[in-house]
Amino acid sequence: MVRTPEELLADITAQIGDDTSDEALALIENVTDTVNSLTQKSGEDWEQKYKDNDAAWRKRYRDRFSGTVKPDEDEDFDAEDAPNKPKRFEDLFTFS
Repeated sequence: MVRTPEELLADITAQIGDDTSDEALALIENVTDTVNSLTQKSGEDWEQKYKDNDAAWRKRYRDRFSGTVKPDEDEDFDAEDAPNKPKRFEDLFTFS
């Protein structure tokens, strides 16, 4: 079950009880530090990254049809990676 950071810490504290040993305190510290670290990493500005990516693709799309960039000059397309397409209907199927 997925728990919030507060619920997870409460569960661990309940399991440990009144134990104040170094191991128990280290466990609480490690869990807290890990949860805080993961929370900070997930707080990246994904909305801004999305907007930047969207703006770049929109500009690229506009430039393609404005004559600024020709489709043959697309740097992402590699003719060697393109699959070999059958040229005839019969080439689509193998007959045994």
